[in-house]
Amino acid sequence: MRMARGLQLSPEDVASEEKRSKITICVVGLGRMGLPTACLYAKAGFNVVGADVNPAVVEAVCSGRAPFEEPGLNELLAEVVRAGRLRATTDVRGASSEADVIKVIVPTPVDEQKRPDYGPIRRACREVGFGLRRGSLIIVESTVGPGTTESLLRRELEEASGLRAGRDFGLAYSPIRATSGRVLRDIAGYPRVLGALDEKSLRAARAVLSAVTEGGVIEVSSIRTAEAVKLFENVYRDVALALTNELAHFCEEAGIDFFEAAKAANSQPYCRLLKPGLVGGHIPKDPYLLFAKAEELGVKLRVAKAARTANDDVVRRVLRMAREALRECGKSLRRARIAVLGISYKANVKNPAGSRALELVTALKRRCKAVYAWDPFYTKSELEALGYPAASSLTEALRDADCILITVAHSAFRELDLRSLRGLVAEPAALIDAAGAIEPGRARELGLVYRGLGRTKG
Repeated sequence: MRMARGLQLSPEDVASEEKRSKITICVVGLGRMGLPTACLYAKAGFNVVGADVNPAVVEAVCSGRAPFEEPGLNELLAEVVRAGRLRATTDVRGASSEADVIKVIVPTPVDEQKRPDYGPIRRACREVGFGLRRGSLIIVESTVGPGTTESLLRRELEEASGLRAGRDFGLAYSPIRATSGRVLRDIAGYPRVLGALDEKSLRAARAVLSAVTEGGVIEVSSIRTAEAVKLFENVYRDVALALTNELAHFCEEAGIDFFEAAKAANSQPYCRLLKPGLVGGHIPKDPYLLFAKAEELGVKLRVAKAARTANDDVVRRVLRMAREALRECGKSLRRARIAVLGISYKANVKNPAGSRALELVTALKRRCKAVYAWDPFYTKSELEALGYPAASSLTEALRDADCILITVAHSAFRELDLRSLRGLVAEPAALIDAAGAIEPGRARELGLVYRGLGRTKG
């Protein structure tokens, strides 16, 4: 079998589209980070084969249609598929056997006990190993706990292939630092952190990353350091959000508008208070990857764990707000009809991953008469497939509602015509703003009983 070129790559080898066209890159995992990565490399001129175990994803990619929404992705995917630079397959083993460079971008979920589930990425690496050629370069880009690539994943690759990392194939790690709604821009623009098993793997991986990364490459001394960087970033953000949410709670009880106080405080360069809310996306998940490793090492991450608990408690706080506001309306939560607006984890993005809305809706279904969810980015059938009791329109969701609960600050919610809305909801009605989408004065002027995270009770 012909040797792969991945481990020998240099900046000169990727300096032009003509040279890149002779290099095959396999991207394993065509999800929200993997598919944009594959498209960017294809656009840069590489021959790219995407591999995913989901036949529906592969079928969509081969037809030039993105299986999820991400700004700019559909157009870019159609372009590179039409140009013959990107194709997709469910045969991970076969795709790996063609490749010079293999990027593993498979999600790492956590189970019901909040323990990392490395099953998907282990299986992916085993399949890669069965197809692995000498001279290949493997770059793991999934979010994993420190030490996972060098121990668990390396073992899967070596056992399946019969080859040795550092001798027969290269091994590196570089986390993707991107967020939904701007993935293509982030992958291309942010600096890439890179750690590798040895100098040869580091040099080759740097050349590959630099071909599509305008932000440069930050080299660190080891793979486990690179693995830690991504988790540290998200744990830091989780802690900052927890502090924000606790200060917002203080403001609610103290008669202070948190948003006003935070704006003034943030004029100090060393202060960066964030916006309170239901913490979603990868942030609630990633700390548990670090916690598992810390437990193994006997290290107590007290602040990080307390932050995760504080952010989890926001769901219960929002439920208490709804109960109190309804009581002020002379109504009970048990007899209330509630409209939950927004199920994405982030404003103006169609991505439900990590959203706390489902947890909130599930809790409300146990406590009140009826709950209807609506989000402008989803059809009724899409909402129902995600487990929500869905309304087909905003009007249907709001009709006769005793309480409106906003979970994410989509532009459509910020621009709500509250005066027209008053003609749909029951009298009197409550509005719970868990996303900072509505100015309290607008709601109260129209007679709505308003409660919001970080807002005074009025």
